[in-house]
Amino acid sequence: MVDVGEKPNLEVVDYEVGAEGYRDVATYDHRYTGAPAEYRQTVMSRAYRDLIGSLKGKRILDVGCGSGRGLVELAPESKFAVGCDASKDMLGVTARKLSTTPSWSLANSYAQQLPFASNSFDVVITLNFLHLFSLETQREMIAEMKRVTKPGGTIVLEFDNALNGLGVVGLFKRFFRDERGTLPWEARYVIGDGCRIVKVRSAVFPIVWRVFYKAPSIFMPLEKISYTPLLNRILGHRIYYQITK
Repeated sequence: MVDVGEKPNLEVVDYEVGAEGYRDVATYDHRYTGAPAEYRQTVMSRAYRDLIGSLKGKRILDVGCGSGRGLVELAPESKFAVGCDASKDMLGVTARKLSTTPSWSLANSYAQQLPFASNSFDVVITLNFLHLFSLETQREMIAEMKRVTKPGGTIVLEFDNALNGLGVVGLFKRFFRDERGTLPWEARYVIGDGCRIVKVRSAVFPIVWRVFYKAPSIFMPLEKISYTPLLNRILGHRIYYQITK
């Protein structure tokens, strides 16, 4: 495991065992267990998996991999998979989950300073991560992701969607709660130049997913409505941008 070394002067969200609230690594995965959470995760996975495409013969990097939910899903299909995160405790959880999976590595590193050579990966992803940081930091992180992606490679970015629920739910949470979703022009700003947006889609109908999970065979196909133009930016709770260099 590559070590991050001394902490630089960067914006960091510390996840560790015993931290307060959602940053406690010991209980982090508990919030993603149970039928409702599994339904939600499956809906999101179907959205981003289609954007990632086939991983056969490809090198993939998961930035801010956390406890490894994305990496564990994708690593077995890739030629070689790498996860990076600033939390050693999170990486410890991921390493245990990957113990029987071949061809992977983990790096204890900051997303603003990825310890990889330019043009190293065919696919770079980041899931459930960017929304934790300021727009300027997100822009720095994505610039690094673009740097380490091969020309013609794929980058898939997940944001919290400030317009989810046709603009009602997301904007309410943004201005009256502590959930800061991303607006379309903010996403375009942090993505920056030197790349092309290929596709945008959203996933997970807000609020009603807590009922939808009871009949997944009916509602899973219905969730794909949020992939369609216009609705892809204002319906789902999470929004995914597929970009290429």
